[in-house]
Formats: sequence, structure tokens, C-alpha cells
Amino acid sequence: MFTKTKESYPECLEDIFCGVNTVHEIEKSSDLEKKHLPIITAPKKVKKGEWFEVTVEVGKLLTHPSEPGHFIMFVELYADDTYICRMDFTPNTAYPVMKAKIRLEHSHGALHAYERCNLHGTWENQFDIEVSE
Repeated sequence: MFTKTKESYPECLEDIFCGVNTVHEIEKSSDLEKKHLPIITAPKKVKKGEWFEVTVEVGKLLTHPSEPGHFIMFVELYADDTYICRMDFTPNTAYPVMKAKIRLEHSHGALHAYERCNLHGTWENQFDIEVSE
């Protein structure tokens, strides 16, 4: 997966199905961006090997539709590029929320959440987390 930038993929900026969509300034985001941005809630600092809870919510900033023609298909969580978990949804799921207890054995830099909307492509957000001894 790659993140769209004007410098690296200028042709992708207007194509929501090309690559991964990101929001660079949440306070200036559009309604489309607010509906799709996966919001990560987790501690800022965790101890190596200890379990902690992570929540990823889609539609927290603005409710996303959940109907047969328009819904969130899945949410995935990564520690940097390392896959952690995934939850799939159907149109019968309103306000998709994924909660998981995870542990990290070393620092990965950031948690990354990806969500896929059947109409508006893949969206990504990240959350910086520190792993201490």
C-alpha cells in the first residue's frame, strides 16, 4: 500500500480507488474524509510484551452509511508494516468499531489502521505509540 502525495503519485490524487487515501489536516477535512477516516484509540506509551487495548472506529467524526450499496467492508490494524488483525463488516453493521487486545515486543513507530469502503476506496490513519522496556 502507498500513500498518495502530489510529488510521488499526482495522477492518484483525484482517484479515490488508487492507492490509500489519507487526511493530512483533520480539522480541515471534508465530510467525505470525516466519514472514512479510521480513528485509533490506544495508549501513547506501552511496556514491551504487555497487553493493551486498541480501538479503531470508522464514522466517529461523521457517521458513515451502512446500506447494501454503501458500507465499510473491513478494518485492518498494523504496527508499522506488520499485520496485527482485521475485522470484516457487512451492510448490516452500523458504525463499525474494531477492538483488540494486542502486545508489541519492540517499537514499530506507529499503529496504522486501514478501512475499505465499497464506494470510496481504502483510507488510512496512524497513531504514534512508544514501546518501553
